[in-house]
Amino acid sequence: MTLGISDHLDWGAFDEHLYMLQEKINTYLRFIESEEIYQSFPPAVHTTKKVIEIFFEYEPPSQAVLFLNHVTNILKELCIELKIRVDE
Repeated sequence: MTLGISDHLDWGAFDEHLYMLQEKINTYLRFIESEEIYQSFPPAVHTTKKVIEIFFEYEPPSQAVLFLNHVTNILKELCIELKIRVDE
């Protein structure tokens, strides 16, 4: 089961952008951990792999990449994969 985040913001307001991204990831994490995902998407019951995929319009700066690497490691411990794609 893949949950997608569409990130169309540029990185001009870095702190605000990172905070908003963190909140979106946390919302999806709560959605998965609370098992609400199974009520909203019953076919998810039959999947073991959970993925959060972020679609960036703009390349994340190095500071954001460090944050995303940290999040990747945390989610991996919860058996959730984080994927990142950048439109080019």
